[in-house]
Amino acid sequence: MNKGQIFSLDFIIAMILMVFFLGLLLSLGELQGYERKEKRILYELESKTEAALISLVNSPQFSCKLDTNSFLAYSFDIKKIDLITNEDLKNSIGLLDYNLSLFLDGTQVTGHEDIHSGKNIYAIDVNILYCNGEVSFTELNNCMSGSCGDTINKQTLKLKVSK
Repeated sequence: MNKGQIFSLDFIIAMILMVFFLGLLLSLGELQGYERKEKRILYELESKTEAALISLVNSPQFSCKLDTNSFLAYSFDIKKIDLITNEDLKNSIGLLDYNLSLFLDGTQVTGHEDIHSGKNIYAIDVNILYCNGEVSFTELNNCMSGSCGDTINKQTLKLKVSK
């Protein structure tokens, strides 16, 4: 009997190329899965932050009260915020498992700052009416006309959230 060659060189090269391409396909699939996971995490963070912002600036618990016993939408009463802890604030707006910081015109609101570490950080700026206690309807009207006083002012609120 003649001894033959068990594997030809062509077969060995074909197997090496097949293993290489199989590894390449698996790594591309893993990369796409990771990107989908990152997008899902970012979407969840955006959704939670936007819902919390709407709750924060429209809730009677935190918004400015007029002398007519109504509450202003998209307003922020600093006296009410000063009375609540950051943990209670996060709980009431649905962000208990998240880090939360509040800024008014770029200045951090005292007592409402968390350390934001990691790469999943989302921030929203919104123009609001900022008040310091109860506001009269006349003061509101004047502020809407452009001459805001000491008790009500137009400012930018930044809500910064991370997980």
